[in-house]
Amino acid sequence: MVDYSKWKNIEISDDEDETHPNIDTPSLFRWRHQARVERMEEQEREKKQLEEIKRNNAKKAQELKEKLTKQDGNLDELKKSLDEVEKEQARLRREEEELKKKEKMQPWNVDTISKDGFKKTVINK
Repeated sequence: MVDYSKWKNIEISDDEDETHPNIDTPSLFRWRHQARVERMEEQEREKKQLEEIKRNNAKKAQELKEKLTKQDGNLDELKKSLDEVEKEQARLRREEEELKKKEKMQPWNVDTISKDGFKKTVINK
């Protein structure tokens, strides 16, 4: 069964949009496009920042686990800091799920409605 619910929220600007006569239509489309591009860039920044934090957190957890196996330093402090790091990892997982859900619920627009399937076309002779 095909789910057509995604099609009702497609955000496509068209010359048929009714705009006020005093507003320059191409400028309006440019502003809308710029706003869309800025929103997409902000989402990319959030995603990259979250990935960087996750990487640092995983590295810290790995170091703490290695110290625990070698039994270097105070074990109670190491276990406590490892618990904190694991709580932080759980929080980051929840944030990542929220970000994915937010990305999935975002309406389609002209820039995201399709992607190139191939980078180049090769024709056999």
